[in-house]
This record gives sequence, structure tokens and C-alpha cells, in this order.
Amino acid sequence: MLAALAIAGSAEAQVRAEQVEVKKEGRTVAVGFEVPGAPEDMRSRQKMVLRPYLYEGQDTLWLPAAQVYGKIRYKRERQEAALAGDREWTLGERDVMGKEDTLRYAAVASYERWMKQASLGIAYHYEGCGCECCDGHQVVGEDLPVYVAPVPVTEVTPEEPKRFEVVEAQKRWEFRKRNMQVFFPVGKSVVQPDAYGNRETLDEIMDAIRQVMADGKMELQGVEITGFASPEGGELLNRQLGERRAVALRDYVMREEPTLTEEDFELVNGVENWDGLRELVAASEMEYKEEVLAIIDDEDIAGGRKTALMKLEGGRPYRYMLRELYPELRNACYIAVYYDVLGDKGADAVNAANGLIREGKYDEALAMLLEWREDARAFNFIGVCYMMQEEEEEAARWFERAVAAGHEEARKNLEQIR
Repeated sequence: MLAALAIAGSAEAQVRAEQVEVKKEGRTVAVGFEVPGAPEDMRSRQKMVLRPYLYEGQDTLWLPAAQVYGKIRYKRERQEAALAGDREWTLGERDVMGKEDTLRYAAVASYERWMKQASLGIAYHYEGCGCECCDGHQVVGEDLPVYVAPVPVTEVTPEEPKRFEVVEAQKRWEFRKRNMQVFFPVGKSVVQPDAYGNRETLDEIMDAIRQVMADGKMELQGVEITGFASPEGGELLNRQLGERRAVALRDYVMREEPTLTEEDFELVNGVENWDGLRELVAASEMEYKEEVLAIIDDEDIAGGRKTALMKLEGGRPYRYMLRELYPELRNACYIAVYYDVLGDKGADAVNAANGLIREGKYDEALAMLLEWREDARAFNFIGVCYMMQEEEEEAARWFERAVAAGHEEARKNLEQIR
């Protein structure tokens, strides 16, 4: 149709359109322009019919017509109307009479997505004096920015402690060294804070426990104490000694932090610390190291590992270990502190989606947010995603829900699309 209009266009009859404006207003598109007088070649017995239209690619929207009457033409149509019984006939809201009068055109239509950037054309033809023909068309506004993207209003969603849940379970506290050891005198089970360098270790343990208990996003899950004795004693005595040392250290910690109860502890009897001995041997430069390691690794060796070590090379390696290594094994315990990390998963998800919104990744943000569609804190953000995708009816629905839930920032978004 536009091609046909272009072919039929008259170089003489040109419409002079001024103050052209095409803009989106809520869910409609408003079109306005002025035509300051009809073309010079229009006669008083004629009228010019203007048909504005928006177009973009293959899409076209025809708008209501406007008419510019010559004075004689106006009188004639008024008489014809009166003879037909319509004595109230008058000009339409988009009509003017007189070639010198300014036509101020305004029309509103439903907005469609293809109008985001559209052009405005005007087709026109004359009527009167036996002339009923299409005179032409012209473009009066090309590639107009009809749609101006709204500015989404979003706020950081604060975490709500009442919504906290476990996001990472059973984390182990990272001390300055992995194996936190409290040492005891040989054969004893009394904690001596000021001996063997225990003070620094105990202070660090208590500081860790208190940090976990004071942090609203952590929850203490337990303190694990593994009691050991060095392998040179009898197995029964070592077992009993390991148990007493674990209990002694637990009681010490409970005295330092009275809010703890026995239920906060897990006591493990490690009996004889063969693993610890192996680590020390492997890290040493002692003689017969490989032979000693082979004995330690053979739990089923005839006569037992301790006897085998005492017999190896006349007992020289064993005496070395008693002197250099076993003192470090005479410890009560390895201590580990375990805790859960807490978080507000809903707030985390909404804030992550907000980051995607700021990057213009509305599809990704919406997919994330719809998993939290029952959380009122997500309503405004869901609405923003739909708004920025120009699905304004759906956006308005979510904004209204957000406002009803007390999220006032949604009201500002709602105003932008109404």
C-alpha cells in the first residue's frame, strides 16, 4: 500500500507537518503534529483528508483521519447533513475549516512492541468537485524513538535473621595450624594451660568458639576432642588415659565458656597415636626410618608393633623416638571446631538477580526470581524484569502485589508504565 502511495504521490500537494511528536504513554502511543494551513493548490470547494500512519518494517498502524475543509466544501456538507436531518452536524475533533487554519492533530492508540522505534507518515487525498483521488503520501518523522526505556527502581534486599537457614553445613574452623594440640605431662590428665605452650593454643580455641557463637550467621555444631596417649605404654592404660584427657580438656573449655554444655562436645578416644608417630618419623632424618615406617604400617605384625620397634637394631631407633618424638605425642587431644554457615537464601537470590538486572540480563534474572515467586521480596524485581521486556500488564500485576506487601519502590515503577 505504501509503495502504491509513493507512486501516486504528487510533488505539488505536500503537507507541511510541524511539531511532530510520537511517544509512548503507559500502554498507549500518542501521536501529535500540526499542519499550519492547507497546500496552496487546494480549492475552496475541496477538502483534504489526511490519514496518518505509524510503520516499522512490515508493520503499519493507520490512525484516525483528519480533514481540512475549504469554506465552500464545509458549507455544502453542513447543508447536506441538515437536509438529512442532522442539524447538529459540525466539524470533527480533528477537522479544521479554512485553508489558513492550523490543524492540531492528536490521536492515541494501543502500543505494540514493533513501535519501539517507528516512523510517521501521512497519506492524503482531495475530495470535491468530482475529484476523488489519492494524491500522495509523505514521511514526516523517520525512526522516531517512541519507546524510552523506564529506569527500574530496585533496592538491596537486606537479610532477615528470622529467615536464616543452613547454607553450608559442618564447616571446620581454620586454625593457624590444622592439628590443634594440647599437651599433657606423661601419664597425667590434668590440663596445664601455662605449660608446653598450651596457653596460646587454648586461647585460640576459645577465641574461635566465641567468634562462632557471637556471629549471627554461624551456628556452633560441636567441638570434637580426640584424646591420645603415646604408643609406649600399655594399651588399656593408654585407652583410659586418652579418655581422661579428653574429658579434662572438655571440662576446661566449659569452665572458660559456661554457656556450653556436654552436648556441644564429641569426645573420641584415639587410644595410641600411631598416626601421629608415623607423621613425625616420616618428617625426621632418623636412622632406619624406612624400617620403622614399615613396622608402624604393619598393624598385624607378630608380637605387636611396639615390641617390634623395641627389637629393631637393638632398640636404638626406639630409644631415639622415646627421646625425640614421643614427647610430642603425649598430648590429650586434637581439637576441631565445627559450625554451620547460615544465610537468607531468598535475599541472596533476589540480590543476585538484581545484579543481573543492572547488567541488562532480564531473562536470566527472571528465571532466578521465579524460583522465589512466593517471597514478597521478589515481587518488585519480577515486575522490573517484565517491565524491561515491555510486558507491562504482567509487570503491573507484580508491582501491585509488591506495593500491597509494603515495598514502596514498586510504586515508582508502577507509575512509569501507567
